[in-house]
Amino acid sequence: MSDLNASARELLAERARRLARPLMAVEHGGDAGDPVLVVRLEDERVGIALAYTTEVYRASELTPIPGARPPVAGAIAWRGRVLTVLDIAHSRRAPVAMTDATRFLVIGRRTASFGIVADEVEDVVEVNTQKLVPVEDISPARGEFVRGVTADALVVLDVPALIARFAPTQQSSGGPRE
Repeated sequence: MSDLNASARELLAERARRLARPLMAVEHGGDAGDPVLVVRLEDERVGIALAYTTEVYRASELTPIPGARPPVAGAIAWRGRVLTVLDIAHSRRAPVAMTDATRFLVIGRRTASFGIVADEVEDVVEVNTQKLVPVEDISPARGEFVRGVTADALVVLDVPALIARFAPTQQSSGGPRE
């Protein structure tokens, strides 16, 4: 019985050590790559670097911002503050329809910068960014935010470019700059 307890304790201690390592310190072997959150934006599967995803949040409503231009979709209340939300679905022509599957991805480097509306969250997968294929038939406005596409048609976003473009500046009141 004590051998079983010692074995279980050792197993739990090893799991705790692995979970305690920072995400970016985890070594990926072979063809594995960077962890990305796979979400659905309208009819497109998109990968967003997990390192820049602060939280996947469920809000009951998205408040429109009068006069805001796309890709700003509105704002949500998040942890006691107002967070601007972007809709970067390339094919969406109507306002975002809130469903039970709708989630807001809170994006930022060290703190939350803005949210991205996702129609559905699918999974977390490893993507080898060295094997991404450039997307050729894409608008220049959107192209600056796309790193490439995988063999299984997952569009991988350039999250640092999104943050650089849409994160509020130190002087601003909290909305994305345009």
